[in-house]
Amino acid sequence: MGKRLIIVLALALLVGLTFSAAYAEVQNVKVSGDITMSGVLRKHFGLMAATAGDKSVLKQSFLMSQTRVRVDADLTDNVMATVRLINERIWNGQNDLNTANSANSTNIDLDLAFVTLKEFLYSPLTLTVGRQNIKFGNGLVIGKSGASANTTNIPTDLSERRAFDAIRATLDYDPLVVDLVYAKVRQTTTVDRNDIVLSGVNAAYALNKKTNISGYFYLKNDDFKAGAAASRPQSDKVKTVGVLVTSTPIDNLNASLEAAYQFGRNSDATNLNQKRHSAWALQAMADYTFVKVKTTPKVGASYTYLSGRDTGNGTVNEGWDPMFYDQALNGITYALLPMTNMSVLNLKASCKPVEDVTLAANYGYYDVAQKNGGTLTSPSTYDAGAVYLNAVAYTGESHLGDALDLTAVYDYTEDVQFSLTGGLFRAGNAITIASDKQVAQQVIGSMKVTF
Repeated sequence: MGKRLIIVLALALLVGLTFSAAYAEVQNVKVSGDITMSGVLRKHFGLMAATAGDKSVLKQSFLMSQTRVRVDADLTDNVMATVRLINERIWNGQNDLNTANSANSTNIDLDLAFVTLKEFLYSPLTLTVGRQNIKFGNGLVIGKSGASANTTNIPTDLSERRAFDAIRATLDYDPLVVDLVYAKVRQTTTVDRNDIVLSGVNAAYALNKKTNISGYFYLKNDDFKAGAAASRPQSDKVKTVGVLVTSTPIDNLNASLEAAYQFGRNSDATNLNQKRHSAWALQAMADYTFVKVKTTPKVGASYTYLSGRDTGNGTVNEGWDPMFYDQALNGITYALLPMTNMSVLNLKASCKPVEDVTLAANYGYYDVAQKNGGTLTSPSTYDAGAVYLNAVAYTGESHLGDALDLTAVYDYTEDVQFSLTGGLFRAGNAITIASDKQVAQQVIGSMKVTF
């Protein structure tokens, strides 16, 4: 019922904006969206040949649809309203019940719903209020709120849901742009101290036409814990401060360097004792395009360091908090490995053998940042809550594994794109896997139509 109500309200908004001059004078209305059809095959995402748990950890095979429809309305006095609806589902025929967590729900959910006020109060200020996409820099810290386990029946690492319910104030003092953000990342009830709140500031300054520098500070205040309020007297407060430099030092060479430090406090497993938080992240990226070569080859490399928790240090949590990242260093590792306690080298290459076809390869070499870093649990869920790897112990060794992605993209027209991606991940000796450990495999073929 609630999902149908959202559809009715969205349509009412569109009709009201279009036909009711008493409420708003519409200057322009734009309807856009996209439909993506995909076939997914996954094998051995549990990294072993047998398990007592759900056998879909070993093999998954399904077709799915992801549909988004967006309406943008330009009103008077620099006022704009945006609504986007989304449906993500596995192909399995029509499910008329549309119950929560249904095996094949055809529910339509609210993906975006925000109002933009340009030149609010004075000309440099733009205010954006509502459910919106927010991504800064390369998405190492802020980029995706993420789909919760019960939101969609497809694996959450494949979901297109990224939006934050937020208030964003943008001050444009060209060449300086400052963004102030306050977001309710999670709040399932109206009960006090039952939420996750993100707040912070990102300041970007263009030093010249080739170099930009950004500095940021974010606070994640987490009161969303199990148990009664009396058992969690203090909130988790993780503060992240960092700087990102992006540059094109020579033509066709793009490079970036980002460093961040986290501090604050975390609760232990009982939600009673607080530990000091102290963690680091470093990421360097570079790629070069040979534009004068017929096949337009491109080569690139990146290094990512995210500190790990030292289990021997009882008073300090040195593990990097993934915050709300939007980065996939490799396809399978994005689903299996949490964005913490890792040292990763990626090597990339791509080319266009013919005008409308792009071939790409991405190799990743993964080590742990801290050899005795506790346990590992996959960030992605599937089938409304199951995880691929659950509390897998680190062994005290260094090598997490090797990953390889191969991708072919065919631009059929300006509006239609076909892609085929194959991926492998061979686990290393840093995590505990049974003697019959297997190579995780993935193949995803898709067709995307944009309108």
